Amino acid sequence: MAGGLCQAGPGMVLTGAALLAAGLLAGASAVHRVDPPGQGDVDLIRRDGEYAVIPMLAMAASAMYHLIHGGRFDALGIIAGSVEGFALVARQYLTLNDVRGYAGRLAEREAHFRELAHTDPLTGLANRRGLLRALHRCAEAGTPCVLLGLDLDGFKNVNDMRGHDVGDAVLAEVGRRLRGNLRPGDIAARLGGDEFAVVMHGRPADADPVAERLLGLLGRPFDQPDGPVFLSVSIGIAGQAGEPDVELLLRNADLALRYAKQRGKNRIERYDAAYDQLLRRRTTLEHELRGAIERDELRLAFQPVASLPSVRPVGAEALLRWHHPELGNVRPDEFIPLAEECGMIAKLGAWVLHQACYQLSRWLADGHDVWVSVNVSPRELHAPEYVVQVADALRAHHVPPQRLVLEVTEHAVATDLDELIRRLAALRLTGVRIALDDFGAGYSSLGQLRRLPIDILKIDHSLVAEHEPVRPVGRDGPAFAPMVDIVMRLGHQLGLEVIAEGVTTPTELAAVVAAGCRFGQGALFGWGVPAEHLEAMLDAATSPGARPAPLPPPGATAPLQPSATIPTQQPSMPAPRSRGSASPQAAPAAEGAPRYDTPRSVNQNVGSVDSSREMRQA
Repeated sequence: MAGGLCQAGPGMVLTGAALLAAGLLAGASAVHRVDPPGQGDVDLIRRDGEYAVIPMLAMAASAMYHLIHGGRFDALGIIAGSVEGFALVARQYLTLNDVRGYAGRLAEREAHFRELAHTDPLTGLANRRGLLRALHRCAEAGTPCVLLGLDLDGFKNVNDMRGHDVGDAVLAEVGRRLRGNLRPGDIAARLGGDEFAVVMHGRPADADPVAERLLGLLGRPFDQPDGPVFLSVSIGIAGQAGEPDVELLLRNADLALRYAKQRGKNRIERYDAAYDQLLRRRTTLEHELRGAIERDELRLAFQPVASLPSVRPVGAEALLRWHHPELGNVRPDEFIPLAEECGMIAKLGAWVLHQACYQLSRWLADGHDVWVSVNVSPRELHAPEYVVQVADALRAHHVPPQRLVLEVTEHAVATDLDELIRRLAALRLTGVRIALDDFGAGYSSLGQLRRLPIDILKIDHSLVAEHEPVRPVGRDGPAFAPMVDIVMRLGHQLGLEVIAEGVTTPTELAAVVAAGCRFGQGALFGWGVPAEHLEAMLDAATSPGARPAPLPPPGATAPLQPSATIPTQQPSMPAPRSRGSASPQAAPAAEGAPRYDTPRSVNQNVGSVDSSREMRQA
C-alpha cells in the first residue's frame, strides 16, 4: 500500500500488501475473541487502539515515502489509497462490533442478576420479591388469581432437634415437591423461614383441589439419612374480589393462614371477611389493654366459696373483669389469653394479687373469717421473681399467708413438672396455700398428684355435672356423684381438701354433699360479684339471726341464698397439706352421706386471725 502511494516498484507493493493482510488477520481474530465467562472489565478503548495500530503505521510509512519521492500519483497509488480507506472503515466496524457485544453481555448479566434477586437460593423457588412481581403482573393484566399461603407446622423442632442442615434439606425438598406438582403458569415462592406461597391463575374454587393435594403432598415423610422427618402444613386461601389489590390479597391470605394455625393446624382455611373484624378487635384490645390499669378500667369480682351443706360463704375466688368505656365489658376468656401472648399477663397478675390482698385485709380487719384465692398463669408461676412478689404483697397489706390461696390450672402441669414442683414448694414456704384448679379436665396423673406440693383440689365442673347420680349399693342413703366420690377419697388419702366447682343445680349440690365434699363453688352459691356485695353476704352469714339452711330437694329450681347460713362451727378454710408425708384424712360428710376416715381440724393454721382486733394488730 505504501509502494502504491509513493510510486514505488513491485517489491514495495508486495510489502504493503503483506502488511495489509496481517492487519486484516489481526482484526478478524479480534472479532472472534471471546471474553472469559463472568469477566466484566473489558477495556474497549484499549482494544480500539489495537485495531488502529497497523493502519496508522501503514499510513505513516506511505506518507513518508510519498514525500521522499516528490509526491507523484498513478493508478496503483489510487488503489492503494482506497485499500487504506477500507482498512480504516474495517477498524471502525470492529470497534462498534465490540461495543455491541459488550452491551449484550451486560444485558444478559443484568437479567441473570435480576433473576437471582427474585429467586430463593435454597429452594430455587421465587422469593418474596418474585412473588410480588408475579402478583403485580397479574394485576396489570387484569387476570384473576388466587394466593395460597403455606406454613410448615412444627418446623422449628426440626431445626432444634435435628440441626439446620436437616432443616435446609427439608426445605429444599418442599421446594421440589411444590415445583413438580403445580399447574403450568402457577408460581411457587418461599417467603422466608418455613413459610411458602403459591400464585394460581383462576378463581378461589379452582384452588381447593390444589390445596388438598398440597396438604397431602407436604404431609408425607421427608426422608433424611438419620431418619424421616414428619411435618404437616397449614394453608390459607385468598382470592381477588373486585379490583386487583396486591397488598390486600397478601393480607387476606396471611389472615386465612393465621386462622388455620389457630384452629388446630394441618388444615385449609379460606379467607372470610369476619377475620378482618376479629383481627381489628384483637388489635384494638391489645392496644387498649396496655393502659387499662392506668385508666382504672379493671375491677375484681369475687365468687363465693361456700361450706356445705350450709352454703355459708367462707372464701372467695378473685376474678378479673375489664370494662372499657367504648368496648363495654370484655370477656376474660378474650383478654386473658391475649395478655399472655403479648406479655401483659405478669403486669395484670401483679395488679390482681395486690388488689386481692388489699380487699382480703379489709375483710379480715372487719372480723370476717374468710380467705381469697387468686389464679396464677404458668408464665407468672415460672418467673423467678414471682415468689418475691407474693411475699411483698402479703407484707404490704398485712395479710396472714394462710389466708391467700394461689390456684394453678392442670395445664401448668404439662409444661415442666420438676420446675413446677420447685416453684410451688418455694411459694408454700411463704405460708400461702396452693390449689390445683380444674382437676379432672387436664393433664395431671395420680403419680404427679402425689408429687405436687398442693393443699387443695378443685374438682372440675365436668366431674360434678354427671348425667345421673348413683345410689349406694347395698345400703340406704342419698344418691351421689361417683367421680366426685372417687376424687374425694383420693384427696383425703393424700391429705388434701376438695372443693367442688361449677355447682349449678340443687341436684348437683345434693350429690356432692352426699359424696362428702365440704366446700362448693358455682352459680348456685352466686356469680362473681363486687367486693361490697360479697361483704354483705359475709355480714349476713355472721349476723345473730343466721340459721342453718336445709338441703334443698333434688327437684328444686330456685338458687340457694348465701345468707342462709349455719353457726360458725363450720370449717372456715381448707386445711393446709402436711409438710411431711401425707396422712389419710377425710372431710366430715353430711348426714346420710358415706363417711371415710376421721378428719383433722381445718382451722389449725388460722385460729390466730379470727378476730378483727387481732387483724388490726397484725
